Amino acid sequence: MPKKLTTTGKLRKNPYIVTTFTLGLLCLLIIAGNIIENRSINKTENEILCSVISSTPAWADSNGKIIQYGVLIPQNIPIDVVNAVLIPQRVKMLYNPSCSACQRQIDYFKEQGTWEQYQKEKLVINCKEVLK
Repeated sequence: MPKKLTTTGKLRKNPYIVTTFTLGLLCLLIIAGNIIENRSINKTENEILCSVISSTPAWADSNGKIIQYGVLIPQNIPIDVVNAVLIPQRVKMLYNPSCSACQRQIDYFKEQGTWEQYQKEKLVINCKEVLK
């Protein structure tokens, strides 16, 4: 009658079983740890937007999608961009105070007299402060 192998005998015969089981368990623990860590990090929409933009000024729609980069200064057209387009469509301006293009955009809004209104609507995001 053939001898039955015990569990210890099977492990001695094939040592890779223990290694595979140990590595599988380690992978599961790492995955579970990452899931728990990601759930504990609660980023605001502004932090997410500021962390993904590639340059400033950047413009994001109400759904949190980056729609454009660069300065919005209409040429030869007297239009109130802030009250006609940006505020009604809830478009956020993401900027960095040390950016010269951002400063030109801010100066344009100040000349139009709409900068304060745009800030009051909480649609102006200073990424330097948000990402501290």
